[in-house]
Amino acid sequence: MLCPRMKQNYEICLVGQQTTLFPYRPEHVEKYHEWMKDEELLQATDSEPLSLDEEIAMQISWKDDPMKCTFIVHASEGCRLGDSELSVAENLGAMVGDVNLFLSHIEPDDDVDGERPASDEEPQIQAEIDIMIAEKSYKRQGLGKSATCSMLLYGANELQVKRFFCKINEDNHASIKLFEGLGFVQCDYAACFRQVELQLVKPLAELEALMKPYGEYRVLRCPDTSTIQS
Repeated sequence: MLCPRMKQNYEICLVGQQTTLFPYRPEHVEKYHEWMKDEELLQATDSEPLSLDEEIAMQISWKDDPMKCTFIVHASEGCRLGDSELSVAENLGAMVGDVNLFLSHIEPDDDVDGERPASDEEPQIQAEIDIMIAEKSYKRQGLGKSATCSMLLYGANELQVKRFFCKINEDNHASIKLFEGLGFVQCDYAACFRQVELQLVKPLAELEALMKPYGEYRVLRCPDTSTIQS
């Protein structure tokens, strides 16, 4: 089974120096929908355009899906940060993008960190990660790196993810450079999609040493006080 604590992310925020990650709530959907009308973003994220109603339905389904972990990236400099909890509604203006983990089990014949898990052991968890900074004024300022590092730390520590990987269009040089700079190495290439697959397989202590300088965070409560139906 996947870690039963995974869905705790719906009521917490990860507060870092550059980025604060909020759980994806109904209040975020309208602005997210506006972002995803951008052809450049659709191409970069390999996404299809959705209607607002479809976007609302997707937020609901992702909230309840134990295989997905989603945060909306906010610029910390624009957030109203409290001592113990944060409000989604008070911080909508600081939205800049999103970061996701898509979880699955590692198959017994997969090689992870040089070892193959025994078939009778509890399946290990892997996660595909993707990051999007949608607000153009916040691109190339290190926010993507900060949010990615925070998410990797969260996945490794709270969800017990043993292998992270990402699939990136081969012409998305900025994303490839970002992940390679964090220690990801190419492990596959899909010529039909023109996508490279990069992976990161590190012991927890080593991963923490790599990610904490950019993505260290503190956890604050984010109560679900939405009046929007979800």
